[in-house]
Amino acid sequence: MLFRLKRPVTISGATWPVYLGLFIIELLGARWGHSQALRADAFNNLSGIFSTGLLMTGLFIASRTHDDDLFGAPIAPAEQQQLGPRIQQSRFRFETIFNLLAGTIMAAIGIDIIIKGVMTFATRTPFKNLSSIAGLAAGFSFVVLLVLWAFNHYWSRKLNNAALTAASRDTFTDALTSLTTVLTILVTVKLHLQWFDNLISIGLGLYILNTGTKIFRESSLNLVDYFDPYLEDRYQRRIADLTSVRKVIFLKAHYDGNLIMLRATIGVPPRMTAIEITRLIETINQIMWQEFGVMETDVMITISY
Repeated sequence: MLFRLKRPVTISGATWPVYLGLFIIELLGARWGHSQALRADAFNNLSGIFSTGLLMTGLFIASRTHDDDLFGAPIAPAEQQQLGPRIQQSRFRFETIFNLLAGTIMAAIGIDIIIKGVMTFATRTPFKNLSSIAGLAAGFSFVVLLVLWAFNHYWSRKLNNAALTAASRDTFTDALTSLTTVLTILVTVKLHLQWFDNLISIGLGLYILNTGTKIFRESSLNLVDYFDPYLEDRYQRRIADLTSVRKVIFLKAHYDGNLIMLRATIGVPPRMTAIEITRLIETINQIMWQEFGVMETDVMITISY
């Protein structure tokens, strides 16, 4: 598992500074260019800092195996030796907790953008003319995010990493959001519809609120070990299709951070040798990793007559 984590830690670490730079550029562009939509897009990129930063933190913490504490809390020497893999995997739960907080912050940001947009309409605040600075900042953000998406997409396919796949999807969505901001500024300037920019900012605020709510919900479900039963059924049918497996007695999946961990008990013919059983377990691990992105599959064997 450590081999699989090494490269994603490096890639994730190179992502969040890009989001931070884009947040600053767009926030300044929104201030100087008088664009509420660009301001909303800037805070959308701020949420990208939370998600990628927490992903990097979770992966980095999980890659540490030779320390004697868990997030500052001491680990007994006996447990360090006997339950090292469990301690390592449980570190990913900190990522889930941080994502829960990030979702809450994102929802608060979305609500703030919506309230400011609605108050502008309600109080009939005069709209300021948009400057070309706003369009340049939004266009720059779109191009950078598109390049970043291509980079993450390439490595997610090359490493077959579920966390990087999710990160590449988020980056692509952020790029489309920046493209929407560019089009909004163009429409506002060309048609002189100053209220349109504010209206789109409210729409982006609703989008950020919806994203934050989804993250909060998914993180909450992950913390109570909920897992999609339809996906578990696919895992079970795939393992049951193997010729050496007579039946799948038990199967349960859960998340550690963004990583899927699976436990399964299978029945095998009584004449299977130890070497054949070992190869079967390795095959199951390989299949679940390559086809479904399951990080670790713990297989228990029973004799089935």
